[in-house]
Amino acid sequence: MRRVLHITLFIIILTVSFNVSGLSLCANERLDLEAVLDNMDAASMDFESIQADITYTRTIFLLDEEDVSEGTLRYKKPKKLRLEFEPPRNEIDISNGEYFWIYKPEEKQVEKYKLAEGDTTELNFFEFGYEGSVEKAKKNYSIEIVSDPDAEGSEENDTGIYILKLTPRPSAVEMPQYNEIILWVDDGIWLPVRMELYESEGEVINRIELWEIKINEPLDDDIFQFEIPDGVEVIEPL
Repeated sequence: MRRVLHITLFIIILTVSFNVSGLSLCANERLDLEAVLDNMDAASMDFESIQADITYTRTIFLLDEEDVSEGTLRYKKPKKLRLEFEPPRNEIDISNGEYFWIYKPEEKQVEKYKLAEGDTTELNFFEFGYEGSVEKAKKNYSIEIVSDPDAEGSEENDTGIYILKLTPRPSAVEMPQYNEIILWVDDGIWLPVRMELYESEGEVINRIELWEIKINEPLDDDIFQFEIPDGVEVIEPL
């Protein structure tokens, strides 16, 4: 399941809305951290669904290895997910909120997992993200606004992006998988459009980028159902 978590652990904090009433910003107006988090928390109240193109990159420095996967994302509350990755990954991950499937057409094989009631193991990026809260993030992480780690200059920029760094608190109830998280938050929709998740003391980086984002457009529930094709082996790991 770990390889699944690397994909599904991605939109990391506090959520999204296409309409943040009364909170529009002037081009040069910059907010402090509390105001940014308040906007994200308010936006989460309106969130129902998202569609986007996705690029997922996993870099392992020790092995000098980098894998890049591209595809599409569709998600609908509560916990309904469809991720389709193009070749060479060629994989479809689907959740209807009750079951989670990982389908690899070339291998003619699908892994099927039963989601226990209240269990978010496979979808916990959404639990922490679209279905999470600012208070939960504050409790488990130290959060700060930082400069772009890939560019010189200050966080005071005119791109409409706030860059947040999340560091796990020693007092966190559960040991976090990532020792650092960086989010690029768009102040038009209050959604992270890029995320970097650092594990193994930074030796492994999971980078997720979203494009062509559509918020709260109707998504039929049939999208999140998986019909097992003829000749495909079903594996149900314990």
